[in-house]
Amino acid sequence: MSDEKAKYRVLRLSHIHNQLWPEGSEVEYDGKPGSALEPINDAAKAAKAKAERKGEAATTTIPNGTGNPPAAGGNSNQPGPEGGNGGNGEGNENLAELQEQYEQLFQKKAHPAMKADTLREKIAEKRSELGL
Repeated sequence: MSDEKAKYRVLRLSHIHNQLWPEGSEVEYDGKPGSALEPINDAAKAAKAKAERKGEAATTTIPNGTGNPPAAGGNSNQPGPEGGNGGNGEGNENLAELQEQYEQLFQKKAHPAMKADTLREKIAEKRSELGL
């Protein structure tokens, strides 16, 4: 392994080592390089490639987003890849569609934590109450 320090060109004003570096500056940096640093030497290119590989895994996982697999126990209200609702009931109805129907019937928004099964039940009860 080489003792060469990673050297970068600053692409936009950046705070590195408790100092502001203007665009175009060259800086040695041994941390995880971000998008504001352009690699100059081989050590920097290797560090940048490693950071980008690690970053790919992080960008595909969005907290509570549709790219997330459901947590153990299936407590996800997000739409699944097959058009379901992340394991919170049967049917192809989208959670957003159920929330919209709920809002139309009850004239108020559904609680954000309300699951699709609960929404279906409440909607069905209200429709039978109204004779729809």
